[in-house]
Order: sequence, then C-alpha cells, then structure tokens
Amino acid sequence: MGNESVLCPVCRRVLPATGKESYTPLRGRLIVTNGYCAGGCAEAAGQAQQQQAQQQTQQMVRPQAAPSPVPMPDAGQGQAPLPQRAPLRVVR
Repeated sequence: MGNESVLCPVCRRVLPATGKESYTPLRGRLIVTNGYCAGGCAEAAGQAQQQQAQQQTQQMVRPQAAPSPVPMPDAGQGQAPLPQRAPLRVVR
C-alpha cells in the first residue's frame, strides 16, 4: 500500500480507513505528519475555482478604474494659525 492510496488527492491528508485492517504503521505515520482529511475537499476546491473564474471574467468585462487621489487641504485654509514661539537659543 503506497502513500497515494491513503491520501486525499486535494488536501494530501489521510482519508478515513475502510476497516481495522487498513490501520498500518504507514497510515499511522501519515496521520501524525499530515492529519486526517475532513472530507469535502474536492467540492471546496471546485467552488474556489469557480469563484476565481467568475472574478477573472468580471475583471475582464468590467475593468476597474484607478482610484482617484484624495485631495489634501492646503495649509492655512480653514485652520487656526500656529502660536508664535520665542526663537531657540543654542547653549554650549
């Protein structure tokens, strides 16, 4: 029995055993290193591929415009003037 016969082809985790005789040292090692497959991997992978294909199609049909830059307020417009401070002295 090789690795491929006990591993899920999508997530590469260990598939559930069919009986007591399926629990071998190889399966035990793979369970410890890879974990169990929860099932539904093929369906989840198929749905993810469909969603990705739909997004690519939408981007090709309707390209998004570049975002416009946010205008920055000019200094002095609508702002209170800064208080005047005494000049600094250099002390050596």
